Amino acid sequence: MDDDIEGTPLPAIPHRKDISSDPESMHALEVRVFELVTELVPDAYDPYNQAADQRPTEQTTISNMNWLSETLEQAEILFRQFPMSRRDGQLIGHLLRILDDFEDFYSMLERKLQAESAERADNDAMNAAVCRLLLATAPTNVRFIIRLMYDEDILDRVTRWANADATSTSLHGLQLRCYASGLLSFALRDRSIADIVVNNESFCTNLLKRARFYANALEAEHAAAAAYMQDVQKKKAVSSKHKKPSVGTPSSKKRKLSIDDKKDMSNAPSSSISAAAAPPPPPRTADEHDDDETISTRLADLILSIPAPTVNHEQGPAPLMLLDLLYTVQCVGLMGEYLELLASALKDDIVGTSITLLHSAHTSVWSATLQLISHFLAHKKFAFSFLDAGGLDLVLAAQASPRFAHLHRSLGMCLHAFASSSVVTELILSRDPTRTALLSMGMTLLSSPYDRARQNAVVFFGLVVPFRSALEYFEAHDGLYTLFNLIRAGNLPKAAVQRQLAHDACLCLRQYVRVHFAVLAQGLRRKTVDASTSSSRMIKQTLGKPVDIDDKAFEQHVAILEAHRPCTMMCKETKWQTQFTHLRGPLVLLEVLDVFRSHTATTDPSSEPTSFRLWLVERALFSLQILRMLTLASPPMAVEICHTMLQDSQRTGLTILLDCAMTSHPRDGDIVKGALQVVCNCVCTSSSGDKQPQQYSKKDDRTTANNNTSSSSMAAPFPARAILKLAREKNAIKVCLQLLRYKRSLQHADAIRLLATQALLGLSKDRHVTQILEQMQIGQLLSDLIRNEPVLEENADVHAKFRECALELISHVTHRAPSASIHEATDPTVRKIEKANIVAATRVTYNPTELLVMIHDHLKAHGLHAAADALESEAALNLRASCPSPQKPIKKAKVALDDASTPRPAKKPKRSMAHHPKLLSFAQRRQQMLSKWKQQPSYFDKDILAQSMVLSSPKKAPSMAKKPLVKPTWLDTVVRQHLREQHRLCPHPVSVVPPFSLTASKSHRCHHNSQAQGGLTAAKFMADGHILLGTDHGEVLQMHLNQDEIVGLWTCHANAGALTDLSTNEHTRTSSLLMLTGTTR
Repeated sequence: MDDDIEGTPLPAIPHRKDISSDPESMHALEVRVFELVTELVPDAYDPYNQAADQRPTEQTTISNMNWLSETLEQAEILFRQFPMSRRDGQLIGHLLRILDDFEDFYSMLERKLQAESAERADNDAMNAAVCRLLLATAPTNVRFIIRLMYDEDILDRVTRWANADATSTSLHGLQLRCYASGLLSFALRDRSIADIVVNNESFCTNLLKRARFYANALEAEHAAAAAYMQDVQKKKAVSSKHKKPSVGTPSSKKRKLSIDDKKDMSNAPSSSISAAAAPPPPPRTADEHDDDETISTRLADLILSIPAPTVNHEQGPAPLMLLDLLYTVQCVGLMGEYLELLASALKDDIVGTSITLLHSAHTSVWSATLQLISHFLAHKKFAFSFLDAGGLDLVLAAQASPRFAHLHRSLGMCLHAFASSSVVTELILSRDPTRTALLSMGMTLLSSPYDRARQNAVVFFGLVVPFRSALEYFEAHDGLYTLFNLIRAGNLPKAAVQRQLAHDACLCLRQYVRVHFAVLAQGLRRKTVDASTSSSRMIKQTLGKPVDIDDKAFEQHVAILEAHRPCTMMCKETKWQTQFTHLRGPLVLLEVLDVFRSHTATTDPSSEPTSFRLWLVERALFSLQILRMLTLASPPMAVEICHTMLQDSQRTGLTILLDCAMTSHPRDGDIVKGALQVVCNCVCTSSSGDKQPQQYSKKDDRTTANNNTSSSSMAAPFPARAILKLAREKNAIKVCLQLLRYKRSLQHADAIRLLATQALLGLSKDRHVTQILEQMQIGQLLSDLIRNEPVLEENADVHAKFRECALELISHVTHRAPSASIHEATDPTVRKIEKANIVAATRVTYNPTELLVMIHDHLKAHGLHAAADALESEAALNLRASCPSPQKPIKKAKVALDDASTPRPAKKPKRSMAHHPKLLSFAQRRQQMLSKWKQQPSYFDKDILAQSMVLSSPKKAPSMAKKPLVKPTWLDTVVRQHLREQHRLCPHPVSVVPPFSLTASKSHRCHHNSQAQGGLTAAKFMADGHILLGTDHGEVLQMHLNQDEIVGLWTCHANAGALTDLSTNEHTRTSSLLMLTGTTR
């Protein structure tokens, strides 16, 4: 229903007989209006300006304007008596259309407000008639009035007229002040105009004083209000004796009565005081016309010196005073949110004025006062003062009035204003009577026939659902069912207000789900944290405090639930989730997304109004955020969301989500991100609980990875397989691959790339998807993206997560160890070519005896004992001295191997002083060591010789001694290829390597000096299995040869240069090691 101007004051004038819904009367009235407009518009009357003497006089023009204004006002009153959805087709609609047909009609009114016409002397009657005619067209012409006030000269002129002295004795002056205030009551709805007017201190002060003047003029209401406030303070004084008020609570401060209140209290009769001691009565059931006459008559007594109008169709003093009161209250209310006005308003007792006007029985006065209160509630000081004075009880008492239906929008604005401050809301909901009455009024307004009232009620519940008491009341009275109906009605809106209502309903639903989502996250965190730790570190939620559901807290809750996905899968379905599913909530949200998808696919976004595009996008965003929380908090609901079929479009939920992810809307970044988040939750719902860390064997990474892939895929339950199958059928792989290169929205590009990779990782749990991705060479695409920088530098953390997820996907699809995948994906092409050349040029060697021992163990494991014994005797294998094979499933041997592989410091034998040589000079010791080294074999020959001596018997078999050099066999080629593959997987391969070990517990890795900066220039072997290396940067490294790792690093003095010589005291030392270095400088 079109209720944009609910509560707009209408003059109390006698009804004219010619204004009715009779077709004949309507036709005659339309003809008369057409003739008058023709006379008022000069160009329409005389387009060639040839008969200036035939134009109507100024007095006739004023009379015609007043008649036209009165006709429009009467038609508006008739329309409000029989409320329809729109004015089109009614008498007021026909009359306003006639005015719109004249292009120069409103231009004529604008010219009459400009300086040339408005500043003439004795022109108050004409200016008043022009302002009244503009007000008569205001129900459908508010934008024109606001645009008219953008002219600073006209705005200053109208403000000066509205700021006229209240003691004026001129009827036209009173009319002009009243109608100018009415124009400002519409113009102040625009913030830019209100910013200018509020800086006019004299105008704001006079408005406040005028409002207080009218409140004092209503003596009966003023006395009742004073008695009511005194009774409220007495009750609080009595209750404070039994209960000590909390320190610092605003409600505990007593409100001081003004001087006028005290005078009225002393002069008020006892009957008025006793009547006000009870709860305030609702507005009386008298007719609106009687109320107008009663208040107008009492206000007209203030200006008895003003005579009655002498011109027909002009308003007299009595209705003008009532209109001036209503327009004054509205102007004060529209500027009530400004902090500049608060001090002056409190000084003029705006709270007492509001309480006084709420004791009135006039519906329009109530409506205007409620709007004033709703604006001033933006200030906490006013809100606590109003609550302390008992104003909330007066507002809630209106629900019992038969005129409650006429106050829906104003009451909705008050509820919205009360809920805007969490502190005020917490104070109200802490009181049982007011809490129930307030929430009951909100539920009643949620079903109001007025769209604006329903919108304010929806926003009210969106702000109060974080409180547990409001949440329970909302669920107990089917608030969720009402929200779903409002959202569905907004899919095909008939007016802009219905679009806004559906938007606010989606926002309220998101807040509702966020509250339950936060409660679930806090419960999971309390379960996972130790009881002793939680009591000291975690803050317990107070019952009366709201649940924190802002964006920052929401992201924290999402992180908690993502970290505890297996726990959410084991949780039982809660009551609100059951109710949400029973009311087909996922279907309602998917319908919203389908409307967005179908509209963006068939309509050019540039041809749409901006407000309509924002409405579409924000509704879709709210729906996606709700679906994300549902799939994360209740994983079984993901199956219903994906398989839900829409009857109109015959599309499944997963198809709609994928279409939203591929949208081309100008604001597609948020939509694509939200859709991918829901898809990731759906495809990763069941697999995340069954996911096990992959264990890669040192001997066969590929076999182990295959086994893990097949086991994780087959371990997925039936709902997971159903979702993955549906995703494969709906081209989810294609959508995710295309989004890997998404760059339309640079702000969201990195996050969308991460989400697309996570979706592919979830889809890869299906072996069919894994095969498809492997054939499409997904590893090469992801490797290129990994080596690139993030799209935006501030998204470096998101890009790091993308690298981890992409490497995991590559490892899963290619069935390779994660370390190999990392280097394969991150190394540039030049580095790959260099590593390949190094591996190809490396001479691969190994001990043949180790291969024979492995063959012997293999024969034994397959029951070929005779063949194994023959091989042992012929090859003269010493199996006791050989290392046990890692393939033997012997736990003790494995433990021994692990212990052997652990580096331990070698125990040095104690030497007696008798074995110490005599003291030699440095040159003698150096010559002695050089002679020893020349007689000893090299490091590589020594290693091979030592291993062959350990693995073979002391006496070699004659057959092996005389056997010539054998050419490489097929088995030798396979072993060498396997060892070369290990060498290829090294992060930093080198061309010269020691012999490979077939029985080592760790795979081969080439040594990389990541700590030293320079190149090697000197080396010295030590007797305990270490080697000292010198660099051209003056660094000395001590390296353990068997463990192939650096155990010490020293740096010489600055600018030492390249080290050319290294010497130690390892043979002569008695305590610590001493090193001497020679440099080029």
